[in-house]
Amino acid sequence: MTPAPGTAAPDAAPGPLPRSVHAWYGSGAVATGVFNTVPGLLLLIYLTDTLAVSPAVAGLVVLAPKLVDLVVSPYIGVWSDRTRSSWGPRRPWMLGGALTLPVLFAAMFAGPPLQGNGAAVYVAAVFVAAALASSVFQVPHAAMPGEVTADYHERSAFTAWRTVFVGLALLAGGALAPVLRSVPADEVTGYRLMGAVMGAVVLVSMLGAVAGTRRAPRTVFPHRTGGMGAQLRTALGHRHFRVLFPANLLMAAASGTMVAGVPYVTANVMGEPAYTSVLMVCVLVPLMAAAPLWRRFSVRVDKRRAAACAAVVFSLGGLGLLFIPSGGVPAAIASAVLVGIGLSGTMLLPWSMLADCLAATGDGRRQGGVLSGVWTAGEALAQSVGTGLLSLSLALSGYAESGAGEAVRQSEGALRGMLVGSSLVPAAVMLACLVPLAFYRLTEAEAAR
Repeated sequence: MTPAPGTAAPDAAPGPLPRSVHAWYGSGAVATGVFNTVPGLLLLIYLTDTLAVSPAVAGLVVLAPKLVDLVVSPYIGVWSDRTRSSWGPRRPWMLGGALTLPVLFAAMFAGPPLQGNGAAVYVAAVFVAAALASSVFQVPHAAMPGEVTADYHERSAFTAWRTVFVGLALLAGGALAPVLRSVPADEVTGYRLMGAVMGAVVLVSMLGAVAGTRRAPRTVFPHRTGGMGAQLRTALGHRHFRVLFPANLLMAAASGTMVAGVPYVTANVMGEPAYTSVLMVCVLVPLMAAAPLWRRFSVRVDKRRAAACAAVVFSLGGLGLLFIPSGGVPAAIASAVLVGIGLSGTMLLPWSMLADCLAATGDGRRQGGVLSGVWTAGEALAQSVGTGLLSLSLALSGYAESGAGEAVRQSEGALRGMLVGSSLVPAAVMLACLVPLAFYRLTEAEAAR
């Protein structure tokens, strides 16, 4: 029997979904988290300090794949909306991403026998393919919470699990990846080792999410038959999504700027590259620990106000990083903890609010793929814009690139540029998200109508 439009398939389980479904769904965020974190943290410095790519060109390499992804991801969303399968509309696409991204991720850090612009072209080409493979998984993955449950707070449970696993991904990408990179004496070999290990982590995470969500309801909706232009106009005309989307872009850009700046600050301002792993741990442990607290806080004050509070906490931590030259390691650790607590909320709550938007399409037609495609592509682009803001700060302040094994002493201006670009800039960008958040109105009461 075919379900009525907008209703769950007959095998959908009544009531709240098992926690195992929440957890396995969340585990998929390890893959996307690693893919976003490792390039965000290490790709720019890999290009400038190992492959001798200039900061300006390296910034373009990091940004260009996201521009391609911005165009393609909405199409992936539409195609997944239209998919009819015994696996449901989302899981076949997720499997496709799982079988391609890990290989491309390892290839991105394979250390080609090239330097300068030649190396930049190679990395850019592989990064474009990897970004598309990531979207094949992430776009349908992002659409699932808005479709498999009608419970306003259960969507927050999905995103709470997602945030915890993103924290694990950041821990792997932010703390383990730099350690793996430094194990071999040769830099190129270190990057190859790191790429292979992280690629294996991505593979396990993706396959686990595909298999573990098989018990989720396979909701069936009539798909929209209009062209891409019409569907995008409908998506961007969604009054709640229209204000949530730019708020999340600003949050993602702020986090991308700060993450990309960490290895520069630890190596040049603090004088010890090993502090990269230390600071990432100080960010990520509070990030994971705070996720359930932000969920409870959002039940008390609603998601919009909780997200605004999280943005303020992140910004306070970012501003604190300015005092590393005078406060040293204690100031860096205290600021990193604040950043982690704030980042937890700015990652959990917008995704929960996105799931509410996906459920509030208003006409019973499936639109989740379109909205999640625009969302994930925009978020990835914003994170790369954040990396671009840092590369701009480096270029303007006179940062000198180098090849593998070369030691370059940076000027005082370059040191100030990397510190400001890693602290003051992301704090200001994060605070700017409060403007669109002020216009978000999808509360629990309205979602229940």
